[in-house]
Amino acid sequence: QARAKASIENPHPVFGIKPATQDRVFYFDPSYILDKDARLPCGKILHKAGTKVNPLERMNLSRRLFFIDSRQDVQVSWLKEKLNNPIAKQEQKEQVEDRVILVAGSVFKLQKLLGVEHADKVYFDQAGELTTKFGIKASPAVVEQEGFKLKIEEVSL
Repeated sequence: QARAKASIENPHPVFGIKPATQDRVFYFDPSYILDKDARLPCGKILHKAGTKVNPLERMNLSRRLFFIDSRQDVQVSWLKEKLNNPIAKQEQKEQVEDRVILVAGSVFKLQKLLGVEHADKVYFDQAGELTTKFGIKASPAVVEQEGFKLKIEEVSL
């Protein structure tokens, strides 16, 4: 029980993610090719197998994703500044929802540091699933939509 509690409170850091030593900007294309027909509940074919589909052509990512190592005070300070200066998507005229994804550190400790206003925004990148998918190698990093791609920016502090 003690080991289980410790692993929940302080999960293993995501393997391979280091503090950013230089700024890097790159893009992720979420397009994929369907391996079978995509059908609506009524049975009508929405897209045929073999069709290239980009979800960002149909919907917007209405949030910024911040990837940080909360064991580093400089990254936590940087995050607080970003969270306390929200942006609004011009086309939506509404505030963008932010999400914080830890690559190392304690979700619970960071929630306390951020306070009630931002506590519900904190998650952990389980098994490095998101950092691997997006190609993130360093923290802190920010992911946000730009056109039909995701802009990923690793920031050297």
